[in-house]
Amino acid sequence: MLREQAKKMNMLLDFAYFMEFIDRLELDIEAIYEKAPDSNELPVYKLNGKEVSVYFKNEIRPHNVPILLNQPAKHPLLVASKYITPKAKKQLKKNKINYLDSYGNAYIEIPQLKIFTEHGNSKPVMPNTTKVFTQAGAQLIFQLLNRPEEINETVRRLAHLSKISVGSVSKIMNGLFDEGFLVEWNNDKKYQLIRKEELLDRWIPILNEKVLPNYKIGTYSFTGNLEDHWKTQFLQPNVWWSGEPGAALLTDYLYPEKYALFTTLTLKEIMTDLKLVPDPNGKITLYQPFWGNTSVASIMENKNTVDPLIIYAQLIHSGDTRNIETAQIIYNEHIAQKL
Repeated sequence: MLREQAKKMNMLLDFAYFMEFIDRLELDIEAIYEKAPDSNELPVYKLNGKEVSVYFKNEIRPHNVPILLNQPAKHPLLVASKYITPKAKKQLKKNKINYLDSYGNAYIEIPQLKIFTEHGNSKPVMPNTTKVFTQAGAQLIFQLLNRPEEINETVRRLAHLSKISVGSVSKIMNGLFDEGFLVEWNNDKKYQLIRKEELLDRWIPILNEKVLPNYKIGTYSFTGNLEDHWKTQFLQPNVWWSGEPGAALLTDYLYPEKYALFTTLTLKEIMTDLKLVPDPNGKITLYQPFWGNTSVASIMENKNTVDPLIIYAQLIHSGDTRNIETAQIIYNEHIAQKL
């Protein structure tokens, strides 16, 4: 019931935003809401009598564009967003994907309506001073997206799980509340994480650009024929595949070209036990875990991988079309039910 109510509320908000975005263009455009979405379909609007399938998202960044290229739509696709980064706009226009933002910027090319206007006046929805989208914030958000029920754990417990300070947890939780990702849902001071899909999307670049670089051990090369047997030669405790090899293990859909591995082994053990050698141009990048609970990474059915959320985020951020396709499989099979 709550899910259905939230869905209806989101549809009403999307409608209001869309009409507001159209008004910002200050052009004589007839915009009509035509059809509500069925299951995975996009809502349909009419612009000057021509139908468009509208994809709503708070922000559009470059890593979102490959997903839009594979977005099923019965009519020309129109992206409606509060903020679209300049690079994302270029990519959308290059791929002839229509877009519209909250600042009166638009690229629309459909029958009977052609618009391209750019005022250069847009800015991110979230300020750069946000308490949430920081390295520490990303480490905590990972735990909350992975297990939303942990939102009501003690601050000390969340700090342990996220490998951040108790003070950082309090600051980030307040930020989540202030920015509308956290709500109080009963009189017992219990909280619930909401807008999880949006939070996931905002988390992806922070994980890749702030968290992973700070936990990077280095780049290495395989020795001998280890690369040919990577699926079986690294089945041991404290070693977990991520990125492309992690995706290959989860889906059997992708052959990895770049390798990512998390481990708690020492530098000496990496060379002696894993038989990897440091190489600035190596194919395999090693990271230390940024989480404090071992259940996030596991060995099951001879597949030692990190949590699918991490693998998904790495694939999406790569921008590679094949990786994006695999990421969608992982999302459908391992992530969607958490959101």
